[in-house]
Order: sequence, then structure tokens, then C-alpha cells
Amino acid sequence: MPLFWLSLAFFCGILLENNLSIPFLGWCLFALTAVLLLLPPISSRLSPRYPPRLTRLAEYLKLPSLTFFPLVILFFSIGAIRYHLDQPTINPSFIAYYNDQSTETIIEGILVEPADVHDTYVNLRLRLEQLHPVGEDQFIPVNGLLLARVSTSTAYSYGDRIHLQGHLETPPENEDFSYRDYLANRGIYSYVAYPSSSLLQQGQGNPIYSALYTLRQHALDVVYSLFPDPEASLLAGILLGVQSGIPEQVQEAFRLTGTSHIIVISGFNITIIAAFFTLLFSRLLGERRGAVISGIAIILYTLLVGANPAVLRAAALGILTLLGHQVGRRQVGLNSLMFVAAVMACITPTVLWDISFQLSFAATLGIMLYAEPFTHWFTNFVARFIPPEKADRLAGPFGE
Repeated sequence: MPLFWLSLAFFCGILLENNLSIPFLGWCLFALTAVLLLLPPISSRLSPRYPPRLTRLAEYLKLPSLTFFPLVILFFSIGAIRYHLDQPTINPSFIAYYNDQSTETIIEGILVEPADVHDTYVNLRLRLEQLHPVGEDQFIPVNGLLLARVSTSTAYSYGDRIHLQGHLETPPENEDFSYRDYLANRGIYSYVAYPSSSLLQQGQGNPIYSALYTLRQHALDVVYSLFPDPEASLLAGILLGVQSGIPEQVQEAFRLTGTSHIIVISGFNITIIAAFFTLLFSRLLGERRGAVISGIAIILYTLLVGANPAVLRAAALGILTLLGHQVGRRQVGLNSLMFVAAVMACITPTVLWDISFQLSFAATLGIMLYAEPFTHWFTNFVARFIPPEKADRLAGPFGE
């Protein structure tokens, strides 16, 4: 399982760099050393000199050869380098540089996702373009993401360019919860609470995202027109990933009964999408084209419901399964899961600290590791007392 170990090495590199903060040059030297060890003239000389224990370890881990160890070191170093490059540089061109100043700041940015509406406030996630402290006239170009908490009387849409005036702050933290770390894992390092705001311009977002978010809002309106609350809010959470409308007492009831996963977009939703589109379009357009359309549908649905880490994990595994069927390769669950997680960590290294990613990854890993052994144990145990055919039929529900 080489892909499994390479992905695991990549994760370990990210985690180690987060804890040790080894200089960037040091990781580059590690990576360069691993590349040199992989060169045929050097690797062929080193192979006979590897200790026997290392040879037995390679056989136990089912590695293709002893030269695989330098490759693990290389991916370990790449993970650390990727995490290092992802960390922001606090300078005058980055939004966090202006946090916690005594004067208010005038800010202009574009809303990069639909407003997150709650009962008493609305969260806006903006990509900053420029700012200047109050009392100065010259705008300063800046980059970075900002979370603005505004009143429910405001109404903004994805792609709106917004003017804000307020105090830029470092996100707060306390003994129970670090909102600072929570937002940092999403690339947000600045926060402004209840600024004055106004709309400057509309339609500045990506046209594809705009169309998807318009479709989601239309679907949300249809759901609320057909059903009363809390049923409508619950259905919106299950189908569209919009959970902000679910009453607090309903959410608490799901938490207390351990069934909160029902209202979270997960692999079950992706499976339904993939099965429906594959079945429908494979008959109309052929198996290969049907699989392509099914993959596109998974991607669009993922973007539609917000593309959080749990949904991305499920969508990527669904697409890999479709691809495996088309090329005639049997999917190895652990390899696929680790590869998908590594790709997500490569795009956003801080996803490893995201609780939804951790729970989704752990739940899927648990199913892969334990569902089949438990089912086999149950079949063998029950077959002692009843015919094997009946034991097999009972194993299905037990496994579920």
C-alpha cells in the first residue's frame, strides 16, 4: 500500500512543522537529500547496505522496495514545506497587520459566499481589496479574508462589493473555545463586529458560483413554501446544507440523541446523487458518458451545499469510485481515503485541524477497518447455531 504510507508521511510532515517550526531551509535540505537518495546511481549502492531489520519492515509494510524509504522522507518534507508556505506573512499588504488598532478602519471587499444568517446576527466572509484608517484618504491594497458580523437588518448576496467601517480585531479566544484558531483554520485572521456597512456594487463573484447560489436560494424558498417550520428548516439542512434556520431546541434534541449526523451533508447524499445520475444517463448516453455526467453532478452538488471538508471528502471518494469502475480497477478503501485526505491537506493544510474533517475521516476509516471483520465474525458465530444460508442473510442487517 505505497499510496497509504506516502499520504501518511505527508500528514506527519504537516503536523510536525506545526509543532516544531523547523526553518524552511532545513525542510528543503531534507527534501533534497531524499531526492539524491532516490537517484539510481546512489540508491543502487545503498540497497545492499540497508540493515536486515529495514528489509523485514519493508516486507511487512508491503513496500515495493527499500528505495521507498527515501520517498517517504521526501513526502514528509513536502508536507512540512506546504504547511510552512500556507502560513501568512504579517506585513502591510495583509489584513491582519491592521488588527487591534485604536482607530476605526474603512474596508472594501467582496462577499465570497452567501451570508450566514442567524437569529440575532449575520456573518459575512469577505475577500479584502483595500482599506485605510479613518482620517486618511489614500486606500492601501490588501489581501486576506475577513469575517464581519453585522445585524440582521442587512441583506447582502454572494459577489457583492461591500463598504465597511469598524474596528479590526484579532478573533477572540477563551478557556473553552478559541474562535481565533477556528477561523485561522479557514484562512481568516481578522474580525470586525457590527461595523457600519453599505453596498458598493453587485455581481462581482464567479458566474458559476452565482448561478449555484441562486439555485440554492430558489430551492430554499420552495422548501419553506411547501412545509412549515421546523420541518422546513430540517429539510433544508438535510438537502441543501443550510442549518442556520433549524431552531436551537431541535438541534439540541438531535445532539442529545446522538443523531446530529442526519442533518449533515455526507457520503449518503453523494451516493444518492451518483446512483441517480449514473442510472439515468447511462441508459440514455452510455455507461462512460453517464459516469462523466454523474461526476459533474457530484461536483456541482458539492459546490451547491457549501463544500465543507466532510462533503469534499465524500465527493472525492464518490468520484474515485466512478473512475475505478470506468477503468476496471478495484478500489482499495484505505488508499482512496488517505489519498483524498492528502489532496485536501495539500490544498488547505489546516484542514487537519477541522473538526468536521476529523469526524468524517474517522467515521469512514472506522467503517473500512471494522465493518467487514465484524460482519465475518457475526456470520461465523451465528453459523454455529443456524444454517449458514440464514447466517449470511442476517449478516447484512448486522453489518449495517
